[in-house]
Amino acid sequence: MRRVLRGLLTVAACLTVVAGIAALPLISEIWEHRRVCAANYDSIEAALTPFDLLDAAPAGATSDGERGHECGDTDDHHATVSRHHRPPERYGSREDIESFYRDLALRNGWRLPSDEESAGGSGCVVKEAGNAGINFEVRFAPDSEDGSYIVSASTWPC
Repeated sequence: MRRVLRGLLTVAACLTVVAGIAALPLISEIWEHRRVCAANYDSIEAALTPFDLLDAAPAGATSDGERGHECGDTDDHHATVSRHHRPPERYGSREDIESFYRDLALRNGWRLPSDEESAGGSGCVVKEAGNAGINFEVRFAPDSEDGSYIVSASTWPC
């Protein structure tokens, strides 16, 4: 009986070691993803300092809650921090809202992207912070009836 128990324990220990070794690459990839995402979030926060464009909004606009954080791309590890807003009544056009944020960004250390950085006039502005290039953009929900939009700072290219 002891031999059988000892044999089972040996097999269980061997399987645990083999499973641990097999899981090391996956665990390492998850750890690396978290590390790189954290560094990218730090770069985004550095770009938003001392003036946080995500907290800014045209007079009368309302924010729809907290910031969203996303870093789901496990290949490139691009991070995005965003906030949803509803525009005020008096800002009737998307161009007015885009102009509000672009002008505010340009006055606070952001710049228009070069031709190499821009994907066909995407409307973003860029800033170097930490070890990353950060872009800021305004996106409108195509199916939104109230003109809701998202402002985001991201390590994704423009």
